[in-house]
Amino acid sequence: MTDRQTRILRAKMLGALMREKRLETGKSLKDMAKLIGTTTSTLSSYEHGRKSISLPELELLAFNLDTPLRYFLSPSADDVGEDYKFDPVIMVTLRQRMIGAMLRKRRLEQGMSIRELAATVDMPTSRVSNYERGVRPIPIPDLESLADALQQSLDVLIDHEGPIGNWHMTQQAFERFCELPVDLRAFFSTPEKESYLKMAERLSKLDLHALQRVARALDDLIL
Repeated sequence: MTDRQTRILRAKMLGALMREKRLETGKSLKDMAKLIGTTTSTLSSYEHGRKSISLPELELLAFNLDTPLRYFLSPSADDVGEDYKFDPVIMVTLRQRMIGAMLRKRRLEQGMSIRELAATVDMPTSRVSNYERGVRPIPIPDLESLADALQQSLDVLIDHEGPIGNWHMTQQAFERFCELPVDLRAFFSTPEKESYLKMAERLSKLDLHALQRVARALDDLIL
């Protein structure tokens, strides 16, 4: 299967996941399109795989569906988000520019010309240029191809700041918490253990020599 065929298949799979989750939450095409700052016809094209959604739009979609982003990028469990107010069009535009800038920076670090990158991912040079300048949304399949060609983790490109970034990090933190052994989860969730957790946090910020001094002081107390 060629890169182009892979991207087409990926777009259809992603669209099916988006549609399934939207219907599951009872949101209409019109409502969902408004929430991610696009048109109803464009969102319909995303869901049917005729077009591919960009990462900023997918982040907004996941956020508004209270669904971890990894559900669409890779299987994951559902979690709950919070309700924030912001302009989706402005947010998507800014995120597109940020992602484009990060891709360009990575390409230059890899010593690749824009023509070389375009040839590697089988895309027109003008399209890759528009992606890097943030003037054109990058469909997820294209973004995955570019990231792979640049040996760039997709996680680096995901929003980690602002309301959606904070929400996404909360989902990840909760998932990691749920993966802990039962006894540790019980320990961490007990209010009276908070002082121990704060102490552990402070200790984690100390350098090796400081930790050694603390250890010697504790030994003196015990002895």
